[in-house]
Amino acid sequence: MRPSARATAEVMAQVLRTTASLAFTDGLNPAQWAALRYFAQANASARNVVAFARHHGTTKGTASQTIAALLKKDLLERHPSETDRRSIRLTLTTRGRTTLANDPLNELVAAIDGLAPAQHGALASGLDELLRTLLSRRTESGGRDSGALDASGHTDRNGAAAD
Repeated sequence: MRPSARATAEVMAQVLRTTASLAFTDGLNPAQWAALRYFAQANASARNVVAFARHHGTTKGTASQTIAALLKKDLLERHPSETDRRSIRLTLTTRGRTTLANDPLNELVAAIDGLAPAQHGALASGLDELLRTLLSRRTESGGRDSGALDASGHTDRNGAAAD
């Protein structure tokens, strides 16, 4: 018997809440963890505030505040661009890489890794389709709210990310 869409959505919401609660660790919040992951994986030309903001669907101001907190915590460092001295490239520090090794997202990774291959494939495929549908609906409706999304996917109504 197929579960109801409502029951599935409620379980998904609980998984998301549980995962998000894990991300308040090591003195970081979910947006800061997302930024560390981004800068660890982004190519050199995308390691800047604007690319990070665009990738996470947030404002430049919110992205700047998240990055400022990571710079203050010595998890990121600034490097002037070799081609444009006005541009700054951001990279993880040694401390940032060490911190990222303890990424709370690893808990979710381990849980997914424990699924049977068919379950994992179905989950990945289903989540990809869900995301496409949600993004498409958001685009078609022009977005239901006027706030941008912060790096953790939450509506940012005041333009600031928490430290």
